[in-house]
Amino acid sequence: MKKQFAYTLMIILVTVSALLLSLINNHGKGAVSDSVHRLPAYHIMPCRAEFVMLFYETQERVGFRMLDGIFLYNYQEDRLEADFALSEGCFEPEYAICPWMSTDEKGIIIGGLDVTHGIWSSHYYRYDIMNQKMVRINGDVTEVAKFPDPGEDRRIEAFSAKSWAVEDLRYNPVGSDKIYIPFKAEEIPTMAYEMQNRDSDIPIAPRVTLMPDGRFQFTYSLLSSYINFGQYNINGAEYTMVTKDGRYTFVFYKEGDSFVFNAERSARCIFDDGTELADGTVFLKTRNQVPQKVR
Repeated sequence: MKKQFAYTLMIILVTVSALLLSLINNHGKGAVSDSVHRLPAYHIMPCRAEFVMLFYETQERVGFRMLDGIFLYNYQEDRLEADFALSEGCFEPEYAICPWMSTDEKGIIIGGLDVTHGIWSSHYYRYDIMNQKMVRINGDVTEVAKFPDPGEDRRIEAFSAKSWAVEDLRYNPVGSDKIYIPFKAEEIPTMAYEMQNRDSDIPIAPRVTLMPDGRFQFTYSLLSSYINFGQYNINGAEYTMVTKDGRYTFVFYKEGDSFVFNAERSARCIFDDGTELADGTVFLKTRNQVPQKVR
């Protein structure tokens, strides 16, 4: 019964992931982009609708997928050996990403699965861990030899967290009471700004999170199911943020370590208490981004 439940849970999580990833990566039908992989979507991971998907585990390292990101954590040395995501267009629309460790444990194999119809993509990728290079390979990923799967029980037991925050994730090795922390707050490649002096009726502090590659996420309501994420452009001190679907634009001005909201040039932002984000509202920096890694 326990194994059947675990298997059902895994299918549900993969399905949810495919739906969310279709929003994050609007996979096109054109050629694969020049840069096949990029940084994971750290800026929207707190908004994810699934937990961690474990795909590899040894007495030294653990591999897992979280949202669009694929990670390899060396817990004995307390460092991430790999953290990447596939770029747009790498697989067909609506395909879920499924990673495995190669049998030589030197590469990560990534296949694309149409969860609805149970169809695998006609190509897959191999990521070289040491060189941080990705290669596209035509063929059936199910025919590729892979490192043994950790098992259904470990997919549920390996990780825990008190919140959706990336830095709250904890890894629990087999047969050990020791807990490891894959993500350190000071190492997460984002820059965050939070609204200051908010009213006590507003349950969360509105926050703008920026990635070094031009992606953003703007949160100001817990009641809304819409996630404001997309790309931002910088023109002097002006930051213009446009959501992925093009529906909303938000404009901020950078003043030192602060962001100042421009309500006249931005979409309306209604808080959960019914009030509106006012023009000139100040957001202070709460997190510094680390330098973007060379791929």
